[in-house]
Amino acid sequence: MAWSFAFPTYQERVLWRMSAIAITCTPWLGLLTAPLLAALDASLTLFILFYGSYIMLYITARGVLLVLMFTTLRDLPPDAYQAVLWTSLVPHL
Repeated sequence: MAWSFAFPTYQERVLWRMSAIAITCTPWLGLLTAPLLAALDASLTLFILFYGSYIMLYITARGVLLVLMFTTLRDLPPDAYQAVLWTSLVPHL
């Protein structure tokens, strides 16, 4: 979807893509890590370390996307400023 959207700078596009990948993959990593650590009979400290890093990665990626969402509003295409004639979209008017 938004993978090929136009971003104001190259760095913002890369940040958006990295954050989108992190948000998509982090829950799956959490689901796959639990049985693996249980099978290896890992300690509670290792569980906390892994899941703490997953949670921090997810929160950071969400924050980056939230900031990017507002910063990309500074460079809107000209079509975004055109007025919409809403009455032309209602068939009975």
